[in-house]
Formats: sequence, C-alpha cells, structure tokens
Amino acid sequence: MPQSKENFLARRLSVALALWFLFPCGAVAHDACVYLTDQGEIRSAKTLKEVPLSFRSKAVCKDSEPQEIPQTEEVKLAGNQRGSSFGTDLGRMDVRWLRESERCFSSNPARVIARAASAVNRAIKGGRFSPEIKTEHRDWSLILIDRASAVSQFPMALSLGGHPGFMVPPNQIYIVVDAVAPDCRPTPENDAALLRVLLHEMGHVVDFALMDGVSTLGERKRTEGFASWFEGYASKNVSEIPQGSIARDYHLLVRDTDLVGEVEFSGGARDYGIAELEFETIVSRKGISGLMSLYQLMREKQCSLYTALKDKFGWDSKVLQREAKAELSGASAR
Repeated sequence: MPQSKENFLARRLSVALALWFLFPCGAVAHDACVYLTDQGEIRSAKTLKEVPLSFRSKAVCKDSEPQEIPQTEEVKLAGNQRGSSFGTDLGRMDVRWLRESERCFSSNPARVIARAASAVNRAIKGGRFSPEIKTEHRDWSLILIDRASAVSQFPMALSLGGHPGFMVPPNQIYIVVDAVAPDCRPTPENDAALLRVLLHEMGHVVDFALMDGVSTLGERKRTEGFASWFEGYASKNVSEIPQGSIARDYHLLVRDTDLVGEVEFSGGARDYGIAELEFETIVSRKGISGLMSLYQLMREKQCSLYTALKDKFGWDSKVLQREAKAELSGASAR
C-alpha cells in the first residue's frame, strides 16, 4: 500500500536527535547495540555478544559509537567503488560512490550531481544574491554511501536516523543512498529524489557561505529553513521536479502558523515545514535582495534571523506569523 505524501516526507526529512529514536520499535532503554541485517533492517541487542556473529563486525554499540563525521575522502566504501572529478560553474566536484548504488538511479550519480550543480548556479546567477556568492568558486567533495557502511563510521543519529543527506562545512556533502532510494530501482522518481537532496545540501553550503562562518542563536532552524527554501527555489531549473511541488510538499507539514517565529527547532518534519515557510514568506514579501540584507545584518551583528528581521523590517513574531499565514493561504489558493 503506497505511503501518503506526508508520511513520505516525514521519513525523508526527520532527523533522529535522541538515542531512543535510533532503535527500532520494540527496543527498550537498556538495548545497547544496533546492527543491520542483510535485508537492511535495523535490529537491536542488549550486548554485543547477543548480536549474531555474521553482523557483529558492523554492529554499533553506545560505547563504541563514532562521535565525529569523517572527512569525505576518509569514508570507507565496502565494495567496488567508483569516482569522478569534473568541473562545474560552482567549482570542481570530487565524487565517490559504490558501483552497486548505480542500479538505484536511472542516471549515473555524477551526472545527477552535475545537473544539481547547474541548477544551483542558475538559481544564484538569476537571483539578487550577494555578488560574492555569484562569483565564488570552490572545490566540492561528495560521497554516496550505503547505510551498512555508514553505520560503523557515522554517529547513530546520521547513520540510522533516516536522514538522506547532510553537509559538513564548508563544502562536504554526504548522501545515504538507502534513504534517498529505499526501493533501489532505476526510476526517474529516484533521480528526482536524489536531485532534491542535493539541492537541499548545496543550499546548506550557500547558507554557510552567506554567513561567512559566523554562528548565531537559532542557527539550525535558520540553516534548515534556508536550505529547504533554496531546494524549492533551485528546483525550477530542473525538469525532473514539477514546478512548485517542493514548496507544496513543505506546506503539507505545517499544521499551525502560530508556531512560526522563535520556536525551538527539534528536527521533526513539521519543524522543516515551518522553517521553510518563514524563508518563503520573507522572499515573497522582501525579495532575495531583502533576504541578503538580513544575512548581512546577521553577519555584522552576529544576531539571529529574528533579531535581524526586527531591526531591518520591524517584523516581530506576530508580524511574521501573520505574513506566513497569508503566504500559506495564498499558496493554497493558487
């Protein structure tokens, strides 16, 4: 039975932030290890000795869980791997992936990445982004990894949390193939899903560049909001994704616009929907140039997005909520 669109999005967008979320249903608090079966199922065990011997080498236990994300070039791929290095308008892309991952997409992963880079470049050049963002070139490093390889090398929240991709500043992108294309079939739908994840993660790189490394209060909500909005904004440059579909998908996750504003971002699907709506509303009302002025203020004052909104446009939480509600209503009517 097909999943509803909301459930599909929730699975793709949710990030596990607490250890209990990482264990399958039925696991209890004293379960200490997790492992993947040959079918890709997540199982738990109280101790390493209770993990079947054939899976023990790849089991992850609380006391042995990796605490840091390795550099993309240090990630080990178990199997026949391929790589490609090619130039784009954004800079050089160095990519690695498992050969068996190719059967999950109808196009070579490097070609999909090249299309995503082209879409991002056209989005930046076609909008009123800061001049330095338009002209900046950088070397990018990307890796497509299967979940089994990720389990022993990434923190549990990333390897088992169901998140399809993540970015490590300034320009390293990690894609978990099993989460992007769980059915692993060479379909246009899986290509589109990979494009979406790439546009989102490349959006994180753009956000980091706009902030020039400055960290502010509420940073996670801001960066996820920008990346989610940018994902939809850049998707207009790829034919595989229907126009406006990404924004509509995020709108499905928004239940209550009263949660717009300085509300804690916990990583749930609804949080992503609200964070995207905030940026969509700002751009709709103030344009990309207005958004760039907010980033300039956040950099200079090292302040949050909401402080910058108040200082620059006089928007407090009530105004943002009102404008977001109007934006959501207007989008529903279109």
